[in-house]
Amino acid sequence: MDQQASKAREILAINVDLSCDHRCELCEKFFNCTSSIKMEMYERGRMARAREVISRIKHKVAIVSGKGGVGKSIVTANLAVSLALMGKKVSILDQDFDGASIPRMLGMEGKRLTINDEGIVPIEGPYGIQVISMGSVTKAEEVLTWYHIMRRGATEEFLSHVAYGDRDYLLIDLPPGTSSDSMNIMQYIPQLDGAIVITIPSSVSQNVAKKAGLLCNKAKVNVFGVIENMSGYVCPHCGKKSNILSSGGGVKLAKDLGVPFLGKIPLDARLSSLTDKGKPFVGAYPKGVASISLRRIAAKLDRELESKNHLS
Repeated sequence: MDQQASKAREILAINVDLSCDHRCELCEKFFNCTSSIKMEMYERGRMARAREVISRIKHKVAIVSGKGGVGKSIVTANLAVSLALMGKKVSILDQDFDGASIPRMLGMEGKRLTINDEGIVPIEGPYGIQVISMGSVTKAEEVLTWYHIMRRGATEEFLSHVAYGDRDYLLIDLPPGTSSDSMNIMQYIPQLDGAIVITIPSSVSQNVAKKAGLLCNKAKVNVFGVIENMSGYVCPHCGKKSNILSSGGGVKLAKDLGVPFLGKIPLDARLSSLTDKGKPFVGAYPKGVASISLRRIAAKLDRELESKNHLS
């Protein structure tokens, strides 16, 4: 029986290999495939160009979450500001095509991407932060009805034909979940330094965020750790903290994934109102509890990456 099963697996493997058209970029089995052929795609067309462009950026970090509404983009924007305040040259790639919100959060809404001889010119926002986003291409009332190929094409353009220049950080705000948009980034930037998983205290968020972490593992992307956002509410007047949405979910998720817990970011009513006005919270209220937490996480991330860079 074991011999028959072994033979069946061998036949299946042969059939799968024969049915492969070697268009690795479009294959849903990309991360499971062990064929050496797939590495040849990095020498083809825009894949090779993307690798050349991205090589001028020192550190590439993806920000992921399992579900929407956990504040992933707000965390991305304010982490960018925190790093910029440390003297780093930071760029943000807003990969959330359907819910592009980074331009508005950084007060860049209405500004449009332009093109020069070097390619697409990123829009420069506060603290010298560069932003590339579909929010700077489409109109507010426009709805994208793209399928995989067009989405992949946009990712290719944003990685291969953007004049980022020499930068310290590229923070990539991925859409929630494990869609093809996330997979495209992990394919196109095999030299990703790693990812940060954002969750909120609820068990529902943790369960779904875990899948985002597992996708990173599958793609062999290092997970720096977990951030628990909306971790309690801090009164701006008295400074008292209340755990409205419970607490500790981020610690549990980090333990489940076997990665470090990076910190908690509490709710602050001012953060929401400032975001709507396009003013980064970290810059406006540097002594707020949420700002202090974000800046500590940014410093921890930078120390780890600079340490690895020094060792290599």
